[in-house]
Amino acid sequence: MCRAAVIPLSLFALWAVAACEGDISAPETGESFTLAPGEGVALGALGHVRFQGVVADSRCPLRLQCVWAGDGAVVLEVIPRTGDAVEHTLHTLGGAKAIVLDSYELTLIELSPYPEVPGGIRPEDYRVTLALVEALD
Repeated sequence: MCRAAVIPLSLFALWAVAACEGDISAPETGESFTLAPGEGVALGALGHVRFQGVVADSRCPLRLQCVWAGDGAVVLEVIPRTGDAVEHTLHTLGGAKAIVLDSYELTLIELSPYPEVPGGIRPEDYRVTLALVEALD
């Protein structure tokens, strides 16, 4: 093989490995899965979803008594097989908890860890648990 063909093939292989870095294997419908910030997962014909991060966390810390339970808000980037990427914000309380993707719903199950007293949660320590389920008509 000539050198001109080897360089583009090498670059493609390097891109393919980098594109998959941080991704988990595709979940089964109805099965929950957990992502760290920056991680993504293929959703078959629906495309791909990536956990961008937590944009707000006002959940009442453990061992404290709060007037309001609080809310955690996470941003997911959905990349359909056809079309442009779209960011969605899902909430643990008060606000959208699911994204409709064709005849499925991508639902926020849990945002962890739960806040404790004292101290905050570092952005890279968050995990989001999601499930892809068939939408009810």
